Amino acid sequence: MNNFRFEKIGFIFQLYNLIPNLTVLENVQIPLIGTGLSNDEIDKRALNMLNSVVLGDKINQIPTKLSGGERQRVVIARALVNHPSIILVDEPTGSLDSKTGDLILNMLKNIYKKRDITLIIVTHEFYVVNMANKIIKVVVGKIIDN
Repeated sequence: MNNFRFEKIGFIFQLYNLIPNLTVLENVQIPLIGTGLSNDEIDKRALNMLNSVVLGDKINQIPTKLSGGERQRVVIARALVNHPSIILVDEPTGSLDSKTGDLILNMLKNIYKKRDITLIIVTHEFYVVNMANKIIKVVVGKIIDN
């Protein structure tokens, strides 16, 4: 079951869940540990993902030195590094200002369009809901509309 999770599902957390004493590069490498990939391949994939979210110049930084938007982009890179088919996203703009939130939403839209990925986004923000292809409303743990 864990292999399925690591190989098929990426996670983008609202509060980032980055490991503060690891570098940006090391945080992005985490989903690849134990996959059987060589260290060179792990480095290459993580660097490619960080470059794709415009953070290639931050690889040696620790998360506490990054802005909220930069942290969210590290989380996006970490979610994508294992080439998942599903990404679970929790309140992607919840802790960001509106400008940075728009940047993150546009990044998620581009990911969805460029890759064959299902994004499942949990949000309370109507402007985030408006970008969805399908909306399922849940109230007190029950689906009320889909």
